[in-house]
Amino acid sequence: MPRYKILIEFKGSRYNGWQKQPNGDTVEGCIESALQRILRQPVDIIGQGRTDSGVHAEGQVAHFDFPETLDNNRLLYALLGVLPHDIGVWDMEEVDPQFHARFDASSRQYRYQIARRPKPLLKDISEMVLDDLDIAAMKGCAQKILGIHNFDSFTKPDNENPDSTCEVMQSEFNSVEGILTYRIEANRFVRHLVRRLVGTMIQVGKGKRTVDDFFDMIDNPSKMKNGHGAAAKGLILEKVEYKKSSKSS
Repeated sequence: MPRYKILIEFKGSRYNGWQKQPNGDTVEGCIESALQRILRQPVDIIGQGRTDSGVHAEGQVAHFDFPETLDNNRLLYALLGVLPHDIGVWDMEEVDPQFHARFDASSRQYRYQIARRPKPLLKDISEMVLDDLDIAAMKGCAQKILGIHNFDSFTKPDNENPDSTCEVMQSEFNSVEGILTYRIEANRFVRHLVRRLVGTMIQVGKGKRTVDDFFDMIDNPSKMKNGHGAAAKGLILEKVEYKKSSKSS
């Protein structure tokens, strides 16, 4: 059966995350409903991973199977007319039937946006922090995150991902035009990891925790150490990389 890979951008402000659930609208649920309306039969999509309520994405990846050959451009155009304004499927291709959006992913990249002055146009996709921040200390913490670590200090218990070990390939802060951006790329992420890393680094920047405190949370991981969570609205999934070609032969 043909398999199709889709790339999705969405503003997560009014959704209860990506993954379907009994109560509340989700991004996955909205896309499945739109595909069923267009294709006239149920379609089950598989995402590369879930995002929490209020989190956004520019490059969410999913796949679905359909028993007929689809015209990519026609389906993308039809989705444009059916999906809500805050969800867009912006690319689609037929892929190898063995491709899996979640299990074939080699890394995911997120950014977190911190507004350092009022930014009305970015209000819904950034967290405003007007306090003085020790940016050098925060950058030192970001460097500490690089490499392979157990991130128990920055996550909640998760039955789906009991192991909190992740390999981080990119972790850095940059500031442009009143926005302090934290960007992180890793082979995998555990529940609430990015938001808790960012929230704790902001506390270091404010002087509420020390750099040594942060380093201890990395070097001596424990869920009892309770990393501080930043607001969901500042977090954006930028892209997902794959370890092998997804193209259909």
